[in-house]
Amino acid sequence: MSDAPVPTVTSSEIAAALRGLGIEPGGLAQFHSSLKSFGRVEGGAEAVVEACLEALGPGGTVMMPSFNHGQREAFDSDRCIFDVRKTRSVNGAITEAFRNRAGVKRSIHPSHPYVAHGPLAEWLTRDHLYLDCFDARSPLGKLCALNGWIVMLGCGMTACTAVHVAQTIYGVPCIGQRQNPWPVRLQPANDLITAYTVTWRDGKCPFEFQKLEDLLVARGQMRETRVGHARIQAFRGADCIAAGMELCLSHCPTCPVRPQKLPNG
Repeated sequence: MSDAPVPTVTSSEIAAALRGLGIEPGGLAQFHSSLKSFGRVEGGAEAVVEACLEALGPGGTVMMPSFNHGQREAFDSDRCIFDVRKTRSVNGAITEAFRNRAGVKRSIHPSHPYVAHGPLAEWLTRDHLYLDCFDARSPLGKLCALNGWIVMLGCGMTACTAVHVAQTIYGVPCIGQRQNPWPVRLQPANDLITAYTVTWRDGKCPFEFQKLEDLLVARGQMRETRVGHARIQAFRGADCIAAGMELCLSHCPTCPVRPQKLPNG
Protein backbone atom coordinates (compact mmCIF):
# COMPACT_ATOMS: atom_id res chain seq x y z
CA MET A 1 0.00 0.00 0.00
CA SER A 2 1.40 3.41 -1.01
CA ASP A 3 2.45 5.86 1.72
CA ALA A 4 2.42 8.78 -0.70
CA PRO A 5 0.60 11.79 0.78
CA VAL A 6 -2.85 12.59 -0.57
CA PRO A 7 -2.67 15.97 -2.35
CA THR A 8 -4.88 18.81 -1.20
CA VAL A 9 -6.13 21.14 -3.92
CA THR A 10 -8.12 24.36 -3.80
CA SER A 11 -10.94 25.80 -5.83
CA SER A 12 -8.64 28.50 -7.20
CA GLU A 13 -6.14 25.87 -8.39
CA ILE A 14 -8.87 24.02 -10.27
CA ALA A 15 -10.19 27.25 -11.81
CA ALA A 16 -6.67 28.22 -12.91
CA ALA A 17 -6.17 24.81 -14.52
CA LEU A 18 -9.45 25.16 -16.41
CA ARG A 19 -8.45 28.57 -17.70
CA GLY A 20 -5.13 27.07 -18.77
CA LEU A 21 -7.05 24.59 -20.92
CA GLY A 22 -8.89 27.41 -22.68
CA ILE A 23 -12.08 27.55 -20.61
CA GLU A 24 -12.66 31.30 -20.67
CA PRO A 25 -15.11 33.76 -19.11
CA GLY A 26 -18.29 34.05 -21.10
CA GLY A 27 -17.95 30.54 -22.53
CA LEU A 28 -20.04 27.40 -22.34
CA ALA A 29 -18.94 24.06 -20.89
CA GLN A 30 -20.32 20.78 -19.62
CA PHE A 31 -18.44 19.13 -16.76
CA HIS A 32 -18.28 15.42 -15.92
CA SER A 33 -16.58 14.83 -12.61
CA SER A 34 -15.14 12.65 -9.88
CA LEU A 35 -14.50 14.39 -6.57
CA LYS A 36 -12.26 11.67 -5.14
CA SER A 37 -10.00 11.75 -8.20
CA PHE A 38 -8.40 15.01 -7.01
CA GLY A 39 -7.23 13.56 -3.72
CA ARG A 40 -8.58 16.07 -1.21
CA VAL A 41 -10.36 19.28 -2.19
CA GLU A 42 -10.62 22.09 0.33
CA GLY A 43 -14.34 22.77 0.57
CA GLY A 44 -15.31 19.50 -1.10
CA ALA A 45 -17.80 19.27 -3.95
CA GLU A 46 -19.00 22.86 -3.50
CA ALA A 47 -15.45 24.09 -4.10
CA VAL A 48 -15.26 22.28 -7.43
CA VAL A 49 -18.58 23.81 -8.46
CA GLU A 50 -17.19 27.23 -7.53
CA ALA A 51 -14.10 26.56 -9.66
CA CYS A 52 -16.21 25.75 -12.71
CA LEU A 53 -18.32 28.87 -12.23
CA GLU A 54 -15.24 31.01 -11.64
CA ALA A 55 -13.52 29.76 -14.79
CA LEU A 56 -16.51 30.69 -16.95
CA GLY A 57 -17.40 33.86 -15.06
CA PRO A 58 -20.84 35.43 -14.59
CA GLY A 59 -21.31 35.72 -18.36
CA GLY A 60 -20.59 32.03 -18.95
CA THR A 61 -22.79 28.96 -18.64
CA VAL A 62 -21.94 25.77 -16.74
CA MET A 63 -23.82 22.54 -17.41
CA MET A 64 -23.58 19.13 -15.75
CA PRO A 65 -25.43 15.82 -16.00
CA SER A 66 -27.82 15.04 -13.16
CA PHE A 67 -28.89 11.61 -14.37
CA ASN A 68 -30.69 9.04 -12.25
CA HIS A 69 -30.24 6.13 -14.73
CA GLY A 70 -33.35 4.61 -13.17
CA GLN A 71 -31.39 3.79 -10.01
CA ARG A 72 -33.62 3.48 -6.96
CA GLU A 73 -31.34 5.52 -4.67
CA ALA A 74 -32.09 8.64 -6.73
CA PHE A 75 -35.78 8.60 -5.80
CA ASP A 76 -37.79 9.29 -2.68
CA SER A 77 -40.15 6.34 -3.08
CA ASP A 78 -40.22 2.83 -4.46
CA ARG A 79 -42.31 4.04 -7.39
CA CYS A 80 -39.22 5.85 -8.77
CA ILE A 81 -41.20 8.83 -10.06
CA PHE A 82 -38.98 11.50 -11.59
CA ASP A 83 -39.52 14.87 -9.92
CA VAL A 84 -37.37 17.71 -11.24
CA ARG A 85 -37.11 19.20 -7.74
CA LYS A 86 -36.42 16.07 -5.70
CA THR A 87 -34.89 13.28 -7.80
CA ARG A 88 -31.19 13.13 -6.98
CA SER A 89 -28.24 12.90 -9.34
CA VAL A 90 -26.22 9.68 -9.32
CA ASN A 91 -23.39 11.28 -11.30
CA GLY A 92 -21.34 12.08 -8.21
CA ALA A 93 -21.15 14.58 -5.36
CA ILE A 94 -20.15 17.51 -7.57
CA THR A 95 -23.22 17.21 -9.78
CA GLU A 96 -25.50 16.85 -6.78
CA ALA A 97 -23.98 19.95 -5.15
CA PHE A 98 -24.53 21.83 -8.40
CA ARG A 99 -28.13 20.58 -8.69
CA ASN A 100 -28.92 22.03 -5.26
CA ARG A 101 -27.34 25.41 -5.98
CA ALA A 102 -29.62 28.47 -6.12
CA GLY A 103 -30.38 29.65 -9.61
CA VAL A 104 -29.62 26.35 -11.35
CA LYS A 105 -32.08 25.22 -14.03
CA ARG A 106 -32.83 21.54 -14.63
CA SER A 107 -34.28 19.82 -17.66
CA ILE A 108 -37.27 17.52 -17.24
CA HIS A 109 -36.40 14.06 -18.46
CA PRO A 110 -37.20 10.67 -16.87
CA SER A 111 -33.61 9.38 -16.65
CA HIS A 112 -31.13 11.87 -18.16
CA PRO A 113 -31.89 15.41 -16.97
CA TYR A 114 -29.23 18.14 -17.14
CA VAL A 115 -28.56 21.05 -14.80
CA ALA A 116 -27.19 24.40 -15.91
CA HIS A 117 -26.36 27.83 -14.52
CA GLY A 118 -25.77 31.02 -16.46
CA PRO A 119 -27.26 33.06 -19.30
CA LEU A 120 -27.97 30.01 -21.51
CA ALA A 121 -29.24 27.77 -18.72
CA GLU A 122 -32.96 28.17 -19.33
CA TRP A 123 -32.61 27.71 -23.09
CA LEU A 124 -30.38 24.66 -22.72
CA THR A 125 -32.68 22.85 -20.32
CA ARG A 126 -36.08 23.53 -21.88
CA ASP A 127 -38.11 21.10 -24.02
CA HIS A 128 -36.18 17.94 -23.07
CA LEU A 129 -39.12 15.82 -21.88
CA TYR A 130 -40.39 14.65 -25.27
CA LEU A 131 -37.00 14.31 -26.98
CA ASP A 132 -34.59 11.40 -27.18
CA CYS A 133 -32.10 11.56 -24.28
CA PHE A 134 -29.27 12.78 -26.51
CA ASP A 135 -31.23 14.34 -29.35
CA ALA A 136 -29.56 17.16 -31.29
CA ARG A 137 -32.13 19.42 -29.59
CA SER A 138 -31.39 18.05 -26.09
CA PRO A 139 -29.37 20.16 -23.63
CA LEU A 140 -26.17 18.38 -24.64
CA GLY A 141 -27.02 18.53 -28.33
CA LYS A 142 -27.54 22.29 -28.04
CA LEU A 143 -24.25 22.73 -26.20
CA CYS A 144 -22.38 20.80 -28.87
CA ALA A 145 -24.07 22.80 -31.64
CA LEU A 146 -22.70 25.97 -30.02
CA ASN A 147 -19.24 24.33 -29.92
CA GLY A 148 -19.22 24.36 -26.13
CA TRP A 149 -16.53 22.57 -24.17
CA ILE A 150 -16.76 19.08 -22.70
CA VAL A 151 -14.56 18.78 -19.61
CA MET A 152 -13.74 15.53 -17.83
CA LEU A 153 -12.70 16.28 -14.24
CA GLY A 154 -10.85 13.14 -13.22
CA CYS A 155 -13.44 10.69 -14.51
CA GLY A 156 -11.97 9.73 -17.88
CA MET A 157 -13.63 9.37 -21.25
CA THR A 158 -15.90 6.53 -20.12
CA ALA A 159 -18.15 9.26 -18.70
CA CYS A 160 -18.34 11.11 -22.04
CA THR A 161 -21.98 11.40 -23.10
CA ALA A 162 -21.36 13.72 -26.06
CA VAL A 163 -20.63 10.69 -28.24
CA HIS A 164 -24.24 9.60 -27.65
CA VAL A 165 -25.41 12.73 -29.47
CA ALA A 166 -23.50 11.52 -32.53
CA GLN A 167 -24.97 8.03 -32.10
CA THR A 168 -28.48 9.46 -31.85
CA ILE A 169 -28.03 11.59 -34.97
CA TYR A 170 -26.65 8.58 -36.83
CA GLY A 171 -29.52 6.39 -35.59
CA VAL A 172 -27.49 3.54 -34.13
CA PRO A 173 -29.49 0.27 -33.93
CA CYS A 174 -28.08 -0.63 -30.49
CA ILE A 175 -30.00 2.02 -28.54
CA GLY A 176 -33.78 1.85 -28.25
CA GLN A 177 -34.95 5.45 -28.27
CA ARG A 178 -38.08 6.27 -26.24
CA GLN A 179 -38.95 2.62 -25.61
CA ASN A 180 -38.82 2.59 -21.80
CA PRO A 181 -41.89 4.07 -20.01
CA TRP A 182 -41.19 6.07 -16.85
CA PRO A 183 -43.43 8.12 -14.52
CA VAL A 184 -42.75 11.86 -14.32
CA ARG A 185 -44.31 14.37 -11.93
CA LEU A 186 -44.97 17.73 -13.58
CA GLN A 187 -45.00 21.01 -11.69
CA PRO A 188 -46.69 23.18 -10.59
CA ALA A 189 -49.92 21.19 -11.09
CA ASN A 190 -48.39 18.01 -9.59
CA ASP A 191 -49.66 16.00 -12.56
CA LEU A 192 -48.30 12.48 -13.01
CA ILE A 193 -47.62 11.46 -16.61
CA THR A 194 -45.86 8.62 -18.39
CA ALA A 195 -42.82 9.70 -20.38
CA TYR A 196 -40.38 7.53 -22.30
CA THR A 197 -36.65 7.10 -22.01
CA VAL A 198 -33.93 5.05 -23.63
CA THR A 199 -33.45 1.28 -23.61
CA TRP A 200 -29.69 0.76 -23.49
CA ARG A 201 -27.68 -1.72 -25.52
CA ASP A 202 -27.21 -5.35 -24.47
CA GLY A 203 -23.50 -5.45 -25.31
CA LYS A 204 -20.38 -3.35 -25.57
CA CYS A 205 -19.95 -0.61 -28.16
CA PRO A 206 -16.86 -1.34 -30.31
CA PHE A 207 -15.60 2.25 -30.22
CA GLU A 208 -16.57 3.59 -26.80
CA PHE A 209 -14.47 5.09 -25.48
CA GLN A 210 -10.80 4.49 -26.24
CA LYS A 211 -11.12 4.83 -30.01
CA LEU A 212 -12.98 8.09 -29.54
CA GLU A 213 -10.25 9.44 -27.27
CA ASP A 214 -7.51 8.24 -29.64
CA LEU A 215 -9.16 10.03 -32.54
CA LEU A 216 -9.50 13.32 -30.67
CA VAL A 217 -5.87 13.10 -29.52
CA ALA A 218 -4.62 12.26 -33.03
CA ARG A 219 -6.40 15.31 -34.40
CA GLY A 220 -4.95 17.60 -31.75
CA GLN A 221 -8.41 18.30 -30.36
CA MET A 222 -7.84 17.00 -26.83
CA ARG A 223 -6.32 19.26 -24.17
CA GLU A 224 -5.11 17.84 -20.88
CA THR A 225 -3.69 18.84 -17.52
CA ARG A 226 -3.58 17.58 -13.93
CA VAL A 227 -4.72 18.98 -10.60
CA GLY A 228 -3.75 16.87 -7.63
CA HIS A 229 -4.27 13.29 -8.77
CA ALA A 230 -7.02 14.24 -11.22
CA ARG A 231 -6.47 14.04 -14.96
CA ILE A 232 -8.49 16.81 -16.58
CA GLN A 233 -9.38 16.52 -20.27
CA ALA A 234 -11.13 19.13 -22.38
CA PHE A 235 -12.36 19.11 -25.97
CA ARG A 236 -15.01 20.82 -28.03
CA GLY A 237 -18.44 19.23 -28.26
CA ALA A 238 -18.56 19.72 -32.03
CA ASP A 239 -15.24 17.88 -32.43
CA CYS A 240 -16.58 14.98 -30.38
CA ILE A 241 -19.72 14.80 -32.55
CA ALA A 242 -17.63 14.76 -35.73
CA ALA A 243 -15.37 12.01 -34.37
CA GLY A 244 -18.35 10.04 -33.10
CA MET A 245 -20.11 10.21 -36.44
CA GLU A 246 -16.99 8.97 -38.21
CA LEU A 247 -16.77 6.02 -35.81
CA CYS A 248 -20.47 5.25 -36.29
CA LEU A 249 -19.98 5.15 -40.06
CA SER A 250 -17.07 2.74 -39.77
CA HIS A 251 -18.37 0.44 -37.02
CA CYS A 252 -22.17 0.46 -36.81
CA PRO A 253 -23.13 -1.16 -40.15
CA THR A 254 -21.63 -4.51 -39.11
CA CYS A 255 -22.10 -4.34 -35.33
CA PRO A 256 -24.49 -7.01 -33.95
CA VAL A 257 -25.25 -5.25 -30.63
CA ARG A 258 -28.92 -4.40 -30.09
CA PRO A 259 -31.06 -2.88 -27.29
CA GLN A 260 -31.76 -4.81 -24.12
CA LYS A 261 -35.09 -6.55 -23.81
CA LEU A 262 -37.42 -4.87 -21.34
CA PRO A 263 -38.82 -7.16 -18.60
CA ASN A 264 -42.36 -6.74 -19.96
CA GLY A 265 -41.21 -6.83 -23.60
